[in-house]
Amino acid sequence: MVIEIRPVAGYAEYMACEEIQNVAWDGIGIVPLNMLLTAHTNGGVLLGAFDTDAPGAPMVGFVFGFLCRAADGRIKHCSHMAAVMPGYRDARIGERLKLAQREAVLAQGIGLMTWTYDPLISRNARLNIRKLGAICRTYKPNVYGPDPLPVGELPSDRFQVEWWLCSERVSARLANADAPPSVAEILGGATLLNPDPEGFAVPIAGERLALRIPADIDALCAVNFPRAWAWRHQLRELATSAFASGYHVVEYAREGDDGYYLLEH
Repeated sequence: MVIEIRPVAGYAEYMACEEIQNVAWDGIGIVPLNMLLTAHTNGGVLLGAFDTDAPGAPMVGFVFGFLCRAADGRIKHCSHMAAVMPGYRDARIGERLKLAQREAVLAQGIGLMTWTYDPLISRNARLNIRKLGAICRTYKPNVYGPDPLPVGELPSDRFQVEWWLCSERVSARLANADAPPSVAEILGGATLLNPDPEGFAVPIAGERLALRIPADIDALCAVNFPRAWAWRHQLRELATSAFASGYHVVEYAREGDDGYYLLEH
């Protein structure tokens, strides 16, 4: 399989972005062709991933973002969405799209990119925090309203991450210059704030903290929705308090049924 990543061009490819959104998000919150086109042709970035080995070289993923202004007034790139078709999700296409997006944004002279993701989704934590080297110090509760699930509604809480594109930290991550820590290394020098999502939290103190999440929140929702709900609300409370106290997420590791965020002051 040969995947080509390049800017989206032409009606059919913009429509393909809509179709991928429909598959990825069940038709909810779709950015239509006219908005994609307008943003893309006015400083935005819209890149597609194309399977050149398949007949017709179909688009199998895309990433989309646009120019914004940060709270301090600087111009940043807001990465709004990225999606990959189900049959291609284990081929690191999402990672390649983000790296290509980084190059496109750097070519515009911009050094900061931000986006949001569900902090309980382990695979996204691994990509955003561990692989790409983004950091997080902003928690946004219920951004899009409740997520409707077959077993109930879960608030759409999000981490807003900052990707400082030219930082030494990001350069080291992208060059694989720093080996990923083990869970034991994260927990060895940090205070674990939530040993049990349904129990009492540990007071926030020390230079390094750890926050535990389930390795597969989707599977947990299917078999024990109340526990998934407890994870959501406990992580919201603890992360919000930690960020307000000057901590930020710098690392992520997973082992067995659990994942762990590392926060530093």
